[in-house]
Amino acid sequence: MLLGMTGRVFTRMPRYRLSYGDVHEFDAQGAGEVVPVMQGRHYLGGREDEFVFMRRAAIEMCEWNGKDYYFHSRDALAGSMIENGLLECVD
Repeated sequence: MLLGMTGRVFTRMPRYRLSYGDVHEFDAQGAGEVVPVMQGRHYLGGREDEFVFMRRAAIEMCEWNGKDYYFHSRDALAGSMIENGLLECVD
């Protein structure tokens, strides 16, 4: 929690650490925001529909570590990534 100059209280967004390929930290309102972060950092991400990107990312991560990833929504993919150790809330 941060206190502004006017006395208003501001809360900080949580910080997440994405450990897939390289390690990247980002601030977001929720874990599901990892999808646009990944899409923006991926060499093909900006050219794909979000659902197509999530499906392909889930397939890649499954092939990478053999674990299950759900991709029917941003939060489902993020939840799978947290469960499988690729995404964590660090702050």
